[in-house]
Amino acid sequence: MKVEITEKTENPLFKRTEIKFKADHAGEPTPKRLDVSAQLANQLGVAAELIVIEKLASTQGRQVASGIARAYSSREQLEGLEPKFLLQRGMPKEAKPEPEKPPKKVEKPKEEMKAKPEKSKEEKVEKLKEKPKEEKVEAKGKPSKEADEGGKEG
Repeated sequence: MKVEITEKTENPLFKRTEIKFKADHAGEPTPKRLDVSAQLANQLGVAAELIVIEKLASTQGRQVASGIARAYSSREQLEGLEPKFLLQRGMPKEAKPEPEKPPKKVEKPKEEMKAKPEKSKEEKVEKLKEKPKEEKVEAKGKPSKEADEGGKEG
């Protein structure tokens, strides 16, 4: 595999170098990000850990992959500007952190979920007898509909 830098731009505001490159991989599959970042690091004279590859793609039928990368001057600058998914994408598989999974819900045993036994009909009837019947109370200041209708007929 041969990596060629096609465009190199210094960005002093973000303290990084923005790079466009082509990777010739004749007879091989699309190169891995780690391999490309190692070759870019050799050409630029920086550590491979300070390079983030944003895009690496091959076009159909060609053995050339094109991509976009950024080389930073410090690790703090890199971690402050780049999204986490890009940082994890460029790490070797052994170094990638496991994604946090939400805790599983603990299911209650079926015995506890059963409904309480129903009360007998006699107990229900007795409870109804004990409750006093509520009388309807009309709001103060509002005449009832019956009074309005009765007064209009005259």
